[in-house]
Amino acid sequence: MPAAHKKNEQKSAAAATPAVQWLTPLCVRLYCGALFLIECYLFLYWFWAYHVARDPAVSILGWDFAVYWSASSLAMTHGAPAAYDWGLLKAAEASLLPAGSFGPFAYPPSFLLLIYPIAMLPVGMAFLTFLICGVVLYLAVTRWTSGPVRAWWLLPALGFPGLWVAMAAGQNSLFTLAVAGSTLMLLRRHPIAAGAGIALLCMKPQLGALFPLLLLCEKRWAAIASAAASSLLYITATWLAFGTETFMASARSITLFRHEFAENSIQVLSGAPTVFAVARTAGCSVQVSYLVHAIVAVAAVALCAWLWITRSRFGLSASAFIAASLLFQPYLLYYDLAWLALPISWLSVDFARRGYTTSDIALLIITWLAPLQSFLAVPYPAMGQWTPAVLLLMLAAIWHRHRLELSSRM
Repeated sequence: MPAAHKKNEQKSAAAATPAVQWLTPLCVRLYCGALFLIECYLFLYWFWAYHVARDPAVSILGWDFAVYWSASSLAMTHGAPAAYDWGLLKAAEASLLPAGSFGPFAYPPSFLLLIYPIAMLPVGMAFLTFLICGVVLYLAVTRWTSGPVRAWWLLPALGFPGLWVAMAAGQNSLFTLAVAGSTLMLLRRHPIAAGAGIALLCMKPQLGALFPLLLLCEKRWAAIASAAASSLLYITATWLAFGTETFMASARSITLFRHEFAENSIQVLSGAPTVFAVARTAGCSVQVSYLVHAIVAVAAVALCAWLWITRSRFGLSASAFIAASLLFQPYLLYYDLAWLALPISWLSVDFARRGYTTSDIALLIITWLAPLQSFLAVPYPAMGQWTPAVLLLMLAAIWHRHRLELSSRM
């Protein structure tokens, strides 16, 4: 029976796989390689113009990293709570960011603990070190997740716009991507290690909000215990290092940030690929925007719960987790879309094994390009944010593939 089932599965996969002659592995390498060369040129020129030539007409590359570096400097010289003092932080950033610009440090103390020593290096050297570490982790995880399509994973991974958007902003997205991807890869075979990975997402806890639901739906009791113990250990270490005052200062800063930036700054929200931001920039009130966002988020989470309870195969389950995690957040920015590298990789594996249609390939292409579109919506806000629709299409495709699998089991 298993052999017959496998034979039927192979036949259905072959039947679902059209001859997409224009998108051969060679073509994929050529398209991704061409974009990679363009991205390299633009990034290196930008880095050289600001950090080497000191061109005053060029704004800083890695503007969010400048916030990290300034927060680290304040924490080392004035104590950890100073990183959340907007007056001190604005003065510290004055020599790095363009005149009139300010980036608050809207992160919990658990992230401050990780970046605490970076101001020991000059900002340019610290930024370069930060980039190298992030890219190495990103490439290691994308290679790990690429499975049977590993033979041609490198150029698509290097050309992926989400990588370059995260690098340009100097964001921690490549690190959180590596943690989330590793955790999901380890979950079914090494739950204790996966639980420790979940704890590391305390550096940006909103991105790990759906992990408890995933663990409960799949009854991963060992991972739950490991995640709880590791998170407690991480938070305790942060508290011992920085004290209660830092946590209180962080709470005040994050509350102020939410009101000033995340809810009411249309300029900031133009770069936020969320349902809340789309509604807010369209003119809806904060309350109505949250309501619309909640409706979409609940639907996405409910779909994921069904996938996890019915034990969908790994590629579908993990891809749905990433899509729903991004849809669940009312506030995230274009650089967080680096996470899309994970479902692109897992779905590519699933398509290679189970077959695909032309619409499946189209989904991968628009997902791969989504971070670029989201980034371009900042200078061109009339373009709008398309990513929420892309994520919903991804969940719909995953639901369809899993429903077909459930039908074949009967």
